[in-house]
Amino acid sequence: MHRLLSPHVSVQMASSAHAALEALTSDTALVLSDVQMPGMDGLELARRLREGRPELGVVLMSGIVEDSLRRQARELGVLDVMRKPLQSAVLLSSLQGWLNGGLDETMATLKEDGDDGLLPSTPVLQAPELSFQAAQACVGGINLLPGVLSSCVFGEQGELIAGSAQLPAQLGAYLGFLCSTSASLSMHLGGQQPMQAVQIEFGDRVLVVCPFGAGVMTALVQDTPAASGVKSWMRTRAGGLDPRSLH
Repeated sequence: MHRLLSPHVSVQMASSAHAALEALTSDTALVLSDVQMPGMDGLELARRLREGRPELGVVLMSGIVEDSLRRQARELGVLDVMRKPLQSAVLLSSLQGWLNGGLDETMATLKEDGDDGLLPSTPVLQAPELSFQAAQACVGGINLLPGVLSSCVFGEQGELIAGSAQLPAQLGAYLGFLCSTSASLSMHLGGQQPMQAVQIEFGDRVLVVCPFGAGVMTALVQDTPAASGVKSWMRTRAGGLDPRSLH
């Protein structure tokens, strides 16, 4: 974000909420902060800024944006809570409004270049929204595999589309964050291909997660050997997703 914004506005970085409070000057026009941070979190930072600098705009960002977070942010006068990973065009367009149109030239350049990349420039596949029929067929196939205890398909916003009620509904938001984080890790590891699957072991249970269209599919499996076959099936299904099953 520093590389994107610094050519157009003055940017001061801070490594923590406490450092941000110390870095504030009379010229500071906006604070853009993560929610989850070591020590003081973004909500507490917003609370302190409201008490000491009520005129200063605050924007929060998080990989998981739940209604309770938005409600707390509104109560603190936060301008917006943006979902990570951030799209550069969306961020700059929002900044244009928050900074009273100070990024007009930048936005014009973005429109000419067709820039809709993420920050940082993580490769993204623009997938259509999953239909219920496609999600239901996926869950039905997963549940036939040996060792599968339960499975679900969640949509782009973390909503449950199809699957077992044994898994909590809020799991979808966390899985979406897990997939976006894993995709970003791929860039830092020099990967040129999108993230294909994540496998997490919890004692005698294994959670397998795989991108599926605009959402994610997940299966809770009884052991690691069974998870290997499930992951292979899920990756094949995701790679061969028929666009006719989407809308």
